[in-house]
Amino acid sequence: MNAEERSWEDWISGGSTSGGGDWGGDVSVLDQITDDPAEILRDKSAIEVFGDSIDEDYDDMLLEDRVFMYASTNSAKFLALLIVVPWVIDFLVHDYVMMPFLERYVQKVPLAAELLDVRRSQKLQMVKDLNIEKARYRFEVEIGKSPPLSDEEVWSELREKALELRDEWRLENRNAFANIWSDMVYGIVLFLLICFNPSKVAMLKFTGYKLLNNISDSGKAFLIILVSDILLGYHSEPGWHTMVEVILEHYGLEADQAAVTFFVCLVPVAFDVLIKFWVYKYLPRLSPSVGNILDEITRH
Repeated sequence: MNAEERSWEDWISGGSTSGGGDWGGDVSVLDQITDDPAEILRDKSAIEVFGDSIDEDYDDMLLEDRVFMYASTNSAKFLALLIVVPWVIDFLVHDYVMMPFLERYVQKVPLAAELLDVRRSQKLQMVKDLNIEKARYRFEVEIGKSPPLSDEEVWSELREKALELRDEWRLENRNAFANIWSDMVYGIVLFLLICFNPSKVAMLKFTGYKLLNNISDSGKAFLIILVSDILLGYHSEPGWHTMVEVILEHYGLEADQAAVTFFVCLVPVAFDVLIKFWVYKYLPRLSPSVGNILDEITRH
């Protein structure tokens, strides 16, 4: 056996010979490999290390932008779904289910016809409208726009107008009663869409959170002041009165001025207290700079 063969056998068996000098003597190749990051970084130049960190940050920013674009697109679609689908179902239930049903129902059931008949306040409004119509007839006769009418002719015209107003108010009452059921269906559909799409709801919350974070601190303070002043400012009382009356009218309920005044005196004040408590108690923890801006505005 020659020298080369003996060196090969010694290297295989783990021994050390003079012929194994190319492998580092007694130190194996695996022992020469280090896992220490500092040793690895010493082999790199500073520019290479800085370039790697920039590439990693750029990749992270690119991934974050892609995630936000995906979330915002799907959130916009889901928000449109939450608006359009319940509204379409509400419209179909109101106009094509409830209104035809009530029109037939009041003709067959006297009690339903009585409940949906003209109410006292509506009759008083009809009297006002008829007086205005009667004054219009007289005015047109005075200016020569229409020929003089006898009392019987005036009575006939007013009777036709009264029947027209009665039918309009009855239709309005049926429409208000149908609003109750169609809006209930609207709420149920909206609730089901939210309950059966938790991932999309979470994505919608994420998008809203990101959009809110992208607003500057001054912008956030401006939005808080704008919303609070619109809803709870000293000039908001007529708006609350109008909103309550519109809601009651939408459902065919008579607006009791005492109850409306009590509601307006109680609910907005409670909201105002809650918002102020949140602003001064919890907002400084969430965003100290926004809290400081609001404090400065309050002092001035």
